[in-house]
Amino acid sequence: MLVKFTFKNVRSFIQEQCLNLVASGDDMMGENIAPVSKELLPQSAGVLKTAAIFGAMASGKTNVLCALDYMKRVVLISASHVRIVRQCETNAFIEGSQDLDSHYEVEFIENGRYYRYGFVIRRKEIVKEWLMRRSERLTTLFSRDEYSLKVAGLSKNEARLIAPSPSTLFISMAASLNLDINREVGDVLAWFSRLTVSLEPRREDLLIYTEKEDYLASALRIVRKLPCGIEDAHLIQDGSYVDIETERKVRDKDGNPVKIMHSRLFQDRQLYSDGTVELLCRLALVVKALDQGAVLFVNDFTSMMNTFLSNYILSLFSSGAHNPSCGQLVITAGISSLMDKAFRRDQIFFTTMDGLGGSQLVRLSSIPGVRKGDSYEKKLIENAHVEPLMLD
Repeated sequence: MLVKFTFKNVRSFIQEQCLNLVASGDDMMGENIAPVSKELLPQSAGVLKTAAIFGAMASGKTNVLCALDYMKRVVLISASHVRIVRQCETNAFIEGSQDLDSHYEVEFIENGRYYRYGFVIRRKEIVKEWLMRRSERLTTLFSRDEYSLKVAGLSKNEARLIAPSPSTLFISMAASLNLDINREVGDVLAWFSRLTVSLEPRREDLLIYTEKEDYLASALRIVRKLPCGIEDAHLIQDGSYVDIETERKVRDKDGNPVKIMHSRLFQDRQLYSDGTVELLCRLALVVKALDQGAVLFVNDFTSMMNTFLSNYILSLFSSGAHNPSCGQLVITAGISSLMDKAFRRDQIFFTTMDGLGGSQLVRLSSIPGVRKGDSYEKKLIENAHVEPLMLD
């Protein structure tokens, strides 16, 4: 479960930003909140199951997802892909940003334990990295800077022998070592492995339907709520080739069904709308996140479906029956009436440009005068421009 994602000097963002999914004390839509014990998250009302980042085109909402996706890739492959760290993208529109620190940090819950993990990249090299776990208080399991590595259970000399290069995260290589903190390292890697950031629908997403027999059936129950004519579907797989074959009724001029037409989503692409293709790809991610209790980010969520279906999918994540493991869904979208139907004020974020070439991520509930029961769409439009932050 993701609690917070903090980042700085990444793509269109120059100042530190935080996607904070800790719920406020708001008493509306309590089903949207996953309870968390006070030992893990003191003085908290719980963690949001769903949230949305709204904003105009080119305001930076997709870049929030790009930042988290990049962090995931560095964690999982930096030990084997030396160039991944050099692909760090600093702000391109403010002079000197390429020499400033790029900061990435997540706070999350995995296996009933609370973790805080992050790293800093400067001039294409890792200069800081840390992992903490909360058990009554935050305890450092390892920390690293340009000059030293400290690991719980190891002496300074032992830590010096396993210190990674500036192009490799310690978390990426620690699992191969016999350390006292291996359980915690495994939690971090498992959490990032299950984290999914969907920037755009991909044909490869259909492979998820091969992982569990009922995934496609669950997706079809959602698809049938749309007037797209799909009656049934099954997976076609031959080695790395994957497609979905659908069944649709062919009708005569009076509207009577006369036969069943079989066609494939990608092989017969001209027979399907863009929205249908996107929906079947991304529903694979949705049903998996609900099944595994994983974290799912979906870019441009409302482009593939109407408000009714968008609201229905969000309601699945809020439902204890459909989402017993408390999976989370965070979406990006243009300003939409959806925000007044599916979200509390603390679930709504928006991005805006600050006038200095940088984006800002603002939580709607942090703006004075925004009350529960307001028209959030109206409030967001009213506050779409915020005062620019001055650089340190």
